[in-house]
Amino acid sequence: MVTDSNLTTCDPPEFHADAVTLLRGTDGGKLAVITESQSAPPKRGKRRAWPAYVAVAQSQHDCDAVLVVIAASRATARACRRTVRTGHPGFNLDPIVIGPHNTPDPTNPAFAGVAPELTVLAALTHALDLTDAANRRMVLNNLATLDRETRTTYTRFVQHAASDAARKALEELMASPAYRDAFIDGFIAEGEARGEARGEAKILVRALEARGFTIPADLRARIQSCLDTDQLEAWFDKAMSADSIEAVFGD
Repeated sequence: MVTDSNLTTCDPPEFHADAVTLLRGTDGGKLAVITESQSAPPKRGKRRAWPAYVAVAQSQHDCDAVLVVIAASRATARACRRTVRTGHPGFNLDPIVIGPHNTPDPTNPAFAGVAPELTVLAALTHALDLTDAANRRMVLNNLATLDRETRTTYTRFVQHAASDAARKALEELMASPAYRDAFIDGFIAEGEARGEARGEAKILVRALEARGFTIPADLRARIQSCLDTDQLEAWFDKAMSADSIEAVFGD
């Protein structure tokens, strides 16, 4: 039976990958890397969506695309490695899977330049036993070498991946004199900075509204997401005398 050849849908499915990273080479080439994190074997519907992820990323970014799955156990890794067949000859997807079985060792001197990233990866795949005290110290030592923003992000990834007991032990170690300055004090300082920025953003929005300016949704989101207090103060100073909202935020 011949059916409708129009494959457009008025209610398109939504495809939400966990992360998409666009890599650029020195030769100008690009590669879209789609990352999916699986704590359990994926359901049939999830696996069937993965070829669509690759096709959509390839179309959107006009470059090749690959799917990388980070699996939290060997059983999950085995399930994720299975070929996703589309039915079209030669058009099948073999996901790239990173699990406990093939996670690079973050303590290997050959990987010293990316040890913090490999530490996080090993925590996510459970290749690293965070119930072991020596491993917890190694994790914090690697993460402590990073800038505050990156360290905060990576630490949250590790905490999320850890068991309740391991997370509690990590937090106790972070609060010890050896690590407090890098971790606990850093979190406190970050929270204070974010709180100050949110307060100044709220004041700026009120000032603009008081002057009768209409704030578009995208501009309001830009103000509320800004963590640079110097920039917020500069916008506020302009808002006090500007004739238009464009004069405040125009580059």
